[in-house]
Amino acid sequence: MKKLLIWVIALLLLILLVFKGLPVLVNLYLNENADRIVSNMITRTSGFGDHEITFGEIKLDYNYSGTYLQLEDIQITPADNISENQLKVTLSAKQVRVSGFRWKDFLMENSIVVDSATIDNITIKTLSPALDSMHFSESKPNRKAHRDYKIISVKHFGLNHLSVENRDSYSDSLRLELFDLSVAASGFRLTEEDIQNKEALFDVDMIQGTISKANLHFDEYRQMVIVDSLAFNTEDNTLGIGNFSLIHKLDRYTYTGLQDKRMSWIEIGDTKLKVRGMDFNSYFRNGTVEIDSLIASNLKLSVFTDKRKSEDLSKRPPMFHESLNKLEQVLHIKNTLLRNGYLRIEERADNNAPQSGALFFTELNAHIKNISNHKEMMAGNSQLVMNVKAKLMDIGPVDLSMDYDLASENGTFKLKGTLGKMPLRTLNNMIEPEAKISLKSGVINRLDFNIIANDYEGSGEAIVRYEDLELELLNKDFGKDQNVFRKIGSFLANKVVIKSNNPNKRGDLKKGTVYYLREPHKSIYNYWWKLIFSGLKSTLTGEDLEEMKKKELENRNGTPKKAK
Repeated sequence: MKKLLIWVIALLLLILLVFKGLPVLVNLYLNENADRIVSNMITRTSGFGDHEITFGEIKLDYNYSGTYLQLEDIQITPADNISENQLKVTLSAKQVRVSGFRWKDFLMENSIVVDSATIDNITIKTLSPALDSMHFSESKPNRKAHRDYKIISVKHFGLNHLSVENRDSYSDSLRLELFDLSVAASGFRLTEEDIQNKEALFDVDMIQGTISKANLHFDEYRQMVIVDSLAFNTEDNTLGIGNFSLIHKLDRYTYTGLQDKRMSWIEIGDTKLKVRGMDFNSYFRNGTVEIDSLIASNLKLSVFTDKRKSEDLSKRPPMFHESLNKLEQVLHIKNTLLRNGYLRIEERADNNAPQSGALFFTELNAHIKNISNHKEMMAGNSQLVMNVKAKLMDIGPVDLSMDYDLASENGTFKLKGTLGKMPLRTLNNMIEPEAKISLKSGVINRLDFNIIANDYEGSGEAIVRYEDLELELLNKDFGKDQNVFRKIGSFLANKVVIKSNNPNKRGDLKKGTVYYLREPHKSIYNYWWKLIFSGLKSTLTGEDLEEMKKKELENRNGTPKKAK
């Protein structure tokens, strides 16, 4: 009995020795082969299969609850034999710390499962061709076949101070710059299916983070998007941008002068963006953007067009429903709010005008409902509704509403609005260069318009109430005719005074007819203006609907369809 007890104790001591000694032996093996093991864990995947990796120091500490891993001074560089059509990554990281690494999942399930991971001070520089020509593994690598992990799962993840730079591999031009990204996440999961699915990113229980600054470059348009102070948080479903700008690398005249055809120069500046009620999970899992409210404050939008450039008649700027349907991104924004915006529209006329013409809107506030191409959401409501208030030339109050049927094949919409009292001379900056007419005096007391249109034609009614309208025609040099000997003889040609008011002294109110055939190579905003302008013009000329249709058809040689 005593001998049996001794054997039992000895066996228990042996088991205890093995239990205690096994981690020591494992740690000796792991640290002796740490460089090879960790390098293989990274470069076995398709994304880094043709890259080399080095470490300054590796520390592995195994126990039965998991393995602790600490990496110092990580460097990843492209291999010499990497294909030109592959993504080339140069990465450096100061430190990576991983705890609770599960060897069973790694060896048996081809998965990485850890309790926590933290990456500090990481810089990534990439060279890539156009996305449609890029692939990850064209040439046969020197290692065994790449295998993406079935799942990468991290209970708690921290990323501190990440910077990214992406350049075009053919031109070396800068595409993307991202500065100081920091992220904290829990319940992070990335599956093999996520990697293969172009719409999915990953799954996460909670994620929040900040980006100090991001720049996105567009070489074709010589533009750059600048994003400052971005923050997001899935706990309250918000995303904010302290300052959003779209700037040109060339001034307006230089840029438009380089174009073969007419192309607008556009800039956006000093805009603060706030997103509320964003479904982050829907975006991470299937790429769908669902937002309750998008708020843009202090938007400053400038548009310049050089009309001396010939138009590209083959262009087909899409209507709203066409723009949304062309998006690969599924999108649904319930409410879009513009607060205290500014819009400036400037045009260089196609004549010898000494300066460009411009008009602007201040105190621009808008509420747009239901920007969507989400089929399930649109099944219950396909109407995009927009209400806008602003001041034209910082004087005339503007109130505009639009209902647009996004489910309509021909883009049916209703446009209704008013312009309040303002002196006509304030519009000379835009009118004179374009029409060679100077508005000497007069006041618009009120303009009302009500229009129904589609992507082919529009019609309706406009009522403009004005008084003391006086027009002066300008000569070919855009000067007033001061020749004393010609002044009397040219009076009728140089100066036209409309003495009647609308309504006239008897109280009769003349109503204008709206009709216009859309020019398909021009934008929907140009279409809106031409519809409204047709009503203003018919108020003065007295043309009726049939006369206007006939004239439009003579200009276009088309066949009209009725707006529905």
